[in-house]
Amino acid sequence: MRWFTPVLATAIALSLAACSPAQAPPDDTVAPPAGGSTAETPPDPETPSTDAAPQPQVMHYDCEGTPVDASFDGHGQVSVAVDGTTMVLRSDEAASGAKYTDEAGNVLWTRGVNDALLTRPDHPDRTCTGNPASV
Repeated sequence: MRWFTPVLATAIALSLAACSPAQAPPDDTVAPPAGGSTAETPPDPETPSTDAAPQPQVMHYDCEGTPVDASFDGHGQVSVAVDGTTMVLRSDEAASGAKYTDEAGNVLWTRGVNDALLTRPDHPDRTCTGNPASV
């Protein structure tokens, strides 16, 4: 039994060592240039911004034979033209894809790049396949 206590203590110590957090990687950041100023240099007006606003996108969908045009504004809103009517839908929470709804119960739920589901009150749900509008 004398050997049991040291072996048990060693096993516990090794188990705890395995649970300790990993060490952070070394800091590879570059030091700021000498000169004492920490202010950022203003961007060059000739250089385009990388923070450009989202571009609107228009998709032409075929929803089981019904043509649907959707204009996504890039800010969480889409205008949907179907059967001579235009609806404005706003972004809504979705588990997957992007879901747009309005108070009347209309829903356009995009899935992937080209697929969507169109739901309207008093109409059957329609599976849609789309193509981006040519610019």
